[in-house]
Amino acid sequence: MGLVFGESQAISGGVDMRNRILALTVVLFSGGVCLAACPSADLNGDCLVNFLDFHLMALQGNLLDLHTMASQWLDSGENDAEGGMLTLLGRVDIQMGEPNSFAVELAVVDKRRVDRSVFEYECEVILTNLSPTTFENVQLVMVNCPDNMTIIDPHVSFGDAQIGPGESAASIDTCTFTVDRSEPINPVEIIWRYVTASQDMVFVPGGTFQMGDTFDEGWYDERPVHTVTLDSVFMARYELTNGQYCQYLNSALDQGLITVTDGVVYKAGSGASYPYCDTSTSSLYSQISYSGRTFGVRRKGRSMVNDPMVDVSWYGAAAYCNWRSQQEATEICYNTSEPNWPCDFTKKGYRLPTEAEWEYAARGYLSGRRFPWGDTISHSQANYYSLWVSGHPYYPYDVNPAAGYHPTWDNVYPYTSPVGSFAPNGYGLYDVAGNVNEWCNDLFDSDYYDYCPVDNPTGPTGGRSRVLRGGGWYNGAGHSRCAFRRRIGQGYGDNDLGFRLVLDFQ
Repeated sequence: MGLVFGESQAISGGVDMRNRILALTVVLFSGGVCLAACPSADLNGDCLVNFLDFHLMALQGNLLDLHTMASQWLDSGENDAEGGMLTLLGRVDIQMGEPNSFAVELAVVDKRRVDRSVFEYECEVILTNLSPTTFENVQLVMVNCPDNMTIIDPHVSFGDAQIGPGESAASIDTCTFTVDRSEPINPVEIIWRYVTASQDMVFVPGGTFQMGDTFDEGWYDERPVHTVTLDSVFMARYELTNGQYCQYLNSALDQGLITVTDGVVYKAGSGASYPYCDTSTSSLYSQISYSGRTFGVRRKGRSMVNDPMVDVSWYGAAAYCNWRSQQEATEICYNTSEPNWPCDFTKKGYRLPTEAEWEYAARGYLSGRRFPWGDTISHSQANYYSLWVSGHPYYPYDVNPAAGYHPTWDNVYPYTSPVGSFAPNGYGLYDVAGNVNEWCNDLFDSDYYDYCPVDNPTGPTGGRSRVLRGGGWYNGAGHSRCAFRRRIGQGYGDNDLGFRLVLDFQ
């Protein structure tokens, strides 16, 4: 038996994720058993079939790389806003003499999380007869499952009813299966995640690395070096910009989520307990203006819209995450009604990266190196302060030919640079060294590395300070090292402090 490739997705405009189905054509002998590929979970938990038993091919027969497939899918020109079918170009060879076929649609009717990365799904199967022959007593069996999938009930049947040419029938029972979503299953699934994830996010594959200061040159809280294993995530390509945060502030003000007192933005109804950010009224460093109940981005000699947001507190960063999740109809991670705003890691919305996720992603395939690109740093690679003492660089790995701030952006204070002004690291992330320090989700404990868990550590359970990573335009080269850790109270901001987002892969 062979398969005729006809991979499609029914999309509901990116909001109602339960309507996603995937169609493939399978050859069926009358009264026989149809062998279908196994389903798995997409980013939002709905059904996606794994084509593990054949290669995705271009129309010319060439294998498609992931980015090419993603580009074809995204640029197909088909309008998915009305639920139309979105088709990935491709083909698969079939055996001759097998003209009878069905279109098989798998739709999730129930789903639940049974562990952090393990999901259980129940699928209804719909057959559409594409052949000129009438069939009856049709059965399907799900086969060829990958190692991380378990079929609990692989058989589905359609009763005694006849299915005529062009007619459809729904299964009278469902298939049930579990999927371990800690890693992508195959290229098809990775492509679907490229499509469903926001286009300002990059995929960071999970893995194991040595976390901490392998050079034994930093602060004591960067040691001991320890092994950490992480799940895959999507991480924001850039630090969040003034323009993006300004959009949030105007939306939040319209919804009554924030108030402004003496130029400081607070959580509505909290008094001064939960400050989010400064405006230019309360801080000379802020690029956010506020006038006539409207937030804007100041222009001081050049546009600062694409510079990273500064003077934003951890609360302000977490509040943005929740708002972004609401905007994209995903789950909210932060419980803002509890002290310290705990993050629910079982939710699928936007959040701040854990400290371990940040360091792993910042290294960009170069585990054990000082910076995301290697072991030395200069202004050609990052926006930082080159500190010199007695005519020589203070840090021996700072090879910049002159002391001081970055000369390209030292005329508009704060001396941030537009995001993406330097080369990305191996994962496609920009400014993970320099520009602004970045909030992490973790509370800070200087001794945390002594008891840090191996698998997906999320930080200590107590404290009022949060971890900062990455260094900024105001800091010396030592702060831009991948292993460097810093802390600050979660209600404070600074002129070189911003953040970037993370979205779980699962």
